[in-house]
Amino acid sequence: MYNILPNLAKMIRDYILFDGFTIIILINILLITIAKSLNNSKFNYFLQIYLNNSFIKFNSNENNYLSSFNSLLNTNFIISSSLFISILYFYNTFGNIGFEIFLYLKTLLYFILFIYSKYLLEIVIGWSFKVDKFVTTFNKQRNSFNKLIGIIIILLNSLTIYTFPNSLAFLKISTIIIVILYIIGLYKAVRLNDNLVLPNMFYFILYLCTLEILPILFIINKIV
Repeated sequence: MYNILPNLAKMIRDYILFDGFTIIILINILLITIAKSLNNSKFNYFLQIYLNNSFIKFNSNENNYLSSFNSLLNTNFIISSSLFISILYFYNTFGNIGFEIFLYLKTLLYFILFIYSKYLLEIVIGWSFKVDKFVTTFNKQRNSFNKLIGIIIILLNSLTIYTFPNSLAFLKISTIIIVILYIIGLYKAVRLNDNLVLPNMFYFILYLCTLEILPILFIINKIV
């Protein structure tokens, strides 16, 4: 009897652990499925943004940041990224992968505050230094890459939880993959805006170092 109770407790704990992860991942998949069903051809074209700049150029000219398609993908990016961050935090704190709903909700809240605080700060910098046109265009294009990264993070989260549980090596590899994809997205967005960057090189470097490079270095320092 005494041997059964610990095993039963472990089974219940594991069930709750994977059930929480599974619910969030299913929400991510549902968001992606709905976005794809809204515009299948656009979604398929969107998946090629790292290989083809046409979608980025087209999408940056549209005033559709709050469209259903973009809103669903942006929501997925926030939810999947928050889950990945909470997994990293839990592992770095306790040495294993675990799920706590309050930790996830806190991470989700902080990530949302970070995203929108950064966005407002970018608007202020753009307005202050009269580079608002560049900031607006750059934001739209970078955001397109973030939306695709959000989809890739779903796969990384699933592999982390179900295929490579408690693997520090895979967590580090996943983090490096996300950072590399983010840097490539920044680079491509910059190249697409050469005509706006060159006349405002000083302000662009200030913007890039303050709002893009420093957060990446901070994350690498804390996680990897």
